[in-house]
Amino acid sequence: MKDRVKIFMFSDALGYEIAQRYKFMMDEFPVRLPVRTQFGYSSTCVPTILTGEPPTKHGHFSFFYRPKDAKSPFTFFRFLHPFLHPSVVFDNHRIRHRVSLWLARHRNYTGYFNLYRVPYARLPFFDYCEKQDIFAPHGLAPVKNLRDVLTESGVPFHISNWHLNDDQNIAAAKKLLEEERTEFFFVYTAGLDSMLHFHVHEPEVVAKHLDAFSAKVRDLLKTARAHFRKVDFCIFSDHGMTPLKGETDIKSMLEALPLKFGQDYIAAYDSTMLRVWFLNPDARAPVMDAVTGAPGHWLSPEEKSALHVDFADASYGDEIFLLDPGIQLVPSDMGAKPIPGMHGFSPDDRDSTACILSVNELAEHPREIADFFRLMKQGAFELKNAGA
Repeated sequence: MKDRVKIFMFSDALGYEIAQRYKFMMDEFPVRLPVRTQFGYSSTCVPTILTGEPPTKHGHFSFFYRPKDAKSPFTFFRFLHPFLHPSVVFDNHRIRHRVSLWLARHRNYTGYFNLYRVPYARLPFFDYCEKQDIFAPHGLAPVKNLRDVLTESGVPFHISNWHLNDDQNIAAAKKLLEEERTEFFFVYTAGLDSMLHFHVHEPEVVAKHLDAFSAKVRDLLKTARAHFRKVDFCIFSDHGMTPLKGETDIKSMLEALPLKFGQDYIAAYDSTMLRVWFLNPDARAPVMDAVTGAPGHWLSPEEKSALHVDFADASYGDEIFLLDPGIQLVPSDMGAKPIPGMHGFSPDDRDSTACILSVNELAEHPREIADFFRLMKQGAFELKNAGA
């Protein structure tokens, strides 16, 4: 039996409200704390957890952004889009998925890549932030990520393969625990997020999923205790899940204006926010006025700074209109219809709050999800000193 192991399990969308409402593993994880999420989606939150840095440092916010030099990897769509019109089969979500896979292979993208429903004609106005595997060595360079730090520490570690499902990742971790050669684990699970997007409003479905998930976590914890004298096990999340309360069609509001996309303005229609770039200064007032009546508000410069999205080059938008919690932008570049649950609202939204659950008392309580990185780094440091 080995001396000590540290296990950090990432559970996408396990919000504090969900964990408490369903009493998720209260017996094994008595230390339970709400943690402020980072404004944005998983494309923002996960890089923040992996680096301990805000979006303005690691450079990831929403997937699609406006490149500073206006150069896009999707320029060829200018010539293809007449043949990929939305009314034809090429706009089918299955076809778009295949186009995404082909493009990722062609461009050698190793990160999570998806064109979603961004119109083909508008892709040449954008770039995509997650071209590289953010879990890989130097995956968030020049900022160091978790793998970089663990490699430098010399501690035997394991980081799950995000391409695999929860069962595969938990099984891989269990096998390594039994072999007793690995001391630090980052176990990646994303099944809860997928389920909550469509069933957050169905208590029986959520409870059943959490029961099944807890059984796997308990088995992993049991295995760890059978092979290590001291087990530090934390489960943490990137955000929660906010139930659908309504929808708004901001896209139609802008398209009704006597302005032209690509000449007067550029817009990215995310699920919970509108991001706009103004190519024509005279377009700013009519665009902002047209949207003001929607259920939400334009972020002030002070809010952008507080939320860590005040990018100096405005790569993610000159202005951002954030919808009220529970209101979804429909249609958006992410989907044509609303879904029962969504995240990406204000971090002040109760349902958006992330969490950390621990079997042991924590020396320091994380206040925001960036603190998880420091917690893991400290864990590796402790293991290194113990083995020195």
